[in-house]
Amino acid sequence: MFAPFNNNGILIWVIARVKKLPSEMVNMAVRLSNLGFIKYMRICDETLAASSENYAKRSKVSLTDSNDKTTIGVQVIYSAEYQTIHFFDINSPKKEFGGKMVDAAFKNFYAEWQPTVAVDGSNGFWNRMKEKYRPEEWVL
Repeated sequence: MFAPFNNNGILIWVIARVKKLPSEMVNMAVRLSNLGFIKYMRICDETLAASSENYAKRSKVSLTDSNDKTTIGVQVIYSAEYQTIHFFDINSPKKEFGGKMVDAAFKNFYAEWQPTVAVDGSNGFWNRMKEKYRPEEWVL
């Protein structure tokens, strides 16, 4: 399913224990891959991590550390059973790329899913995203 992206220089790994991906995560992966600055993505049965870089010694693990000064990336934890999408980590040293990743995550996303952010150290970023996307439904 992700072969066209892998053939175009974007490496997407779905770990072996994943038997079925929710359509919401497949669509999110495709939208993130189309951003241009995402080069690596790892999808597990409960997480999706997309980034411009990988960990140096772990080639199939996308780097999404919010303290990194060069990497652009996002990691979400999801539950198809509970229909939640939790923004666990997001990093963008370049202005507006964080917003582009959230836009890609939410474009045509199912309204039944509940977005959450547990730790907000963003100086207002998540409040702006909350207002832009379903302001009454976020758990911050």
